[in-house]
Amino acid sequence: MVINIRFIELLIKILEKDFLDETLYNQFIKTKGIKGFLNHQNSFGKIIERDYIKEELIKVIDDKHYEDVYEFYKLKDNIVQLKSDIQFINENNDLIIKTVLKEVYKIVPKEIPFKSKIYLYCGGIDGGFTINRKDIFINYGKYIGEGEEFIKVLIHEMYHSRKLPIENRIIFLFKLITRKNRLLYETIGKTIEEGIACLAQHGPNLKKDDLTGNLTKRQLLLAKEQFELINDILINIKSGKTCKKGKKHLNIYVIGYLIVSAIYKEKGVFILDDWTLDLNFRRIIKEYVELCNGNGIPPGFTDEVVEWLIK
Repeated sequence: MVINIRFIELLIKILEKDFLDETLYNQFIKTKGIKGFLNHQNSFGKIIERDYIKEELIKVIDDKHYEDVYEFYKLKDNIVQLKSDIQFINENNDLIIKTVLKEVYKIVPKEIPFKSKIYLYCGGIDGGFTINRKDIFINYGKYIGEGEEFIKVLIHEMYHSRKLPIENRIIFLFKLITRKNRLLYETIGKTIEEGIACLAQHGPNLKKDDLTGNLTKRQLLLAKEQFELINDILINIKSGKTCKKGKKHLNIYVIGYLIVSAIYKEKGVFILDDWTLDLNFRRIIKEYVELCNGNGIPPGFTDEVVEWLIK
C-alpha cells in the first residue's frame, strides 16, 4: 500500500507562488484526492463546483488574511511544517503502513486482508472517509504537525476498509431488503461500526480528544442525551416512522465507542468479531446491556429498544 500525496504536493507548489499557476491547478484538480473529496461532499448534498475551489485558492494566494472554507489557508500558514510532514510520509511509507496494520490487527482477525488505496486531501470537516471498503481519503489539513494523530486516523479508516468474505456480504445485503432493516442498520449498525473503528484508533481509554471533535472526553461524560436521542430514533424506526431531525444531531461515535470499549475492557475482542466479520450487532448489544446491569450502570437504552435489538 502506498500513501498517495499528489494532492498535497501540488497544493504546496500552488500556495508557494504569488499567483495561481494554471498548469499546476489543472494537474491539482484532476487528482484522485480532489475527485474523492468532491464526491464525498456531494453525497451529503453539499454540492461543490470546481470553479469555487479555484476562486478560493486565488483569494488565499492574494490575501494572507483570507480564511477559506476548505482551510487551504492553514496549509499556507504552516507550509514549512507541511513540507516536512509530506517528506516524512513519502520516505517512511512502508513503516507507517506496517504500524497501522499492527494496530488494526489487534481488533481485526488476522485472516482478514487489506488492499486499501490511500489518498491525502484537504477540505471539509471530516478527518477522513472510506469508499467501498477500498479507497481511503485522509484530510491532512487536520493533522499538520500531528504525526501520531495522522497514524491514528489511518488506523480508524483502515478498519472500515477491511475485506469481508463474499458470503457474509451477500447475507448482509439480504438483511437490507426491508426498509425497516435498512434504517435500523443505518443507525445502530453504523454506530457499532464507528465504535469499533474508534476503539482501534484510540484504544479502550480515550486519552486525547479526537482532532475532528467527533469523540471527546466531555462528550463521553454527557452521553446520556445521545442515548435518549438514539432511543427515540430506534422507536420511530420500529413503529415505521423516520426521525431525520434526530439523526442530524446523533453522535454515533460517542455511543458506539462507549458500547464497544466497555465490552473490550471486560470481555476482550472476540465478541466484537460478530460485527467485524458478520456485520451482526445483536450479541454485542446484548453483552453490553448485561455488562452494564451487572455493574449497576444504566446501559442508556430503554427496555423496549433492547428487546427489539436483541430478538
